[in-house]
Amino acid sequence: MNLIGGAAVLGSYAFGLGYFPEYRNELWGGIYGIWRNVLVTSMLLSGAAYLTFCYFIIFRADIDAYGIHFILGPQTITLLTALFLLSATLWMPSAILYMHTENNIWWIFTVGALWITALSLLSLTGMYAFSANGSIPVFDRIICTVSLSIITLHCLVIDAIIWVWAFHK
Repeated sequence: MNLIGGAAVLGSYAFGLGYFPEYRNELWGGIYGIWRNVLVTSMLLSGAAYLTFCYFIIFRADIDAYGIHFILGPQTITLLTALFLLSATLWMPSAILYMHTENNIWWIFTVGALWITALSLLSLTGMYAFSANGSIPVFDRIICTVSLSIITLHCLVIDAIIWVWAFHK
């Protein structure tokens, strides 16, 4: 799922930036100067953090050990990850459609996608941080929690709050 979902996220970025170059500057959402460098650095750190998380859930941890006490059991992780990847895939096309049509429904979709991305990551972070399963190595849980916290911070604070606020300024 991470391979397909990750390709979809990156593909939506490549498609949006490649086929709609006239919106590249606008997609920064009113963020200029040194703050763009901060944003790019945060994006790169978030990407590295997510790859670290993926490594640990694929190669190190028993994914079934997480989430057994949640409504969907271990499938909770799968659902939240799918929700994160789907919403992360949809935000840029929605933003471009908003800029192209000026139809407010696309702004609502854009903001909704950013918030769904952030909240699904926040939920994943909480699952790993507060997992009561003793069979999960502490080191693995710490690495997953820190990695998810980094990308959650970016998606919640920078994307869902600052970018949305600055976009129309």
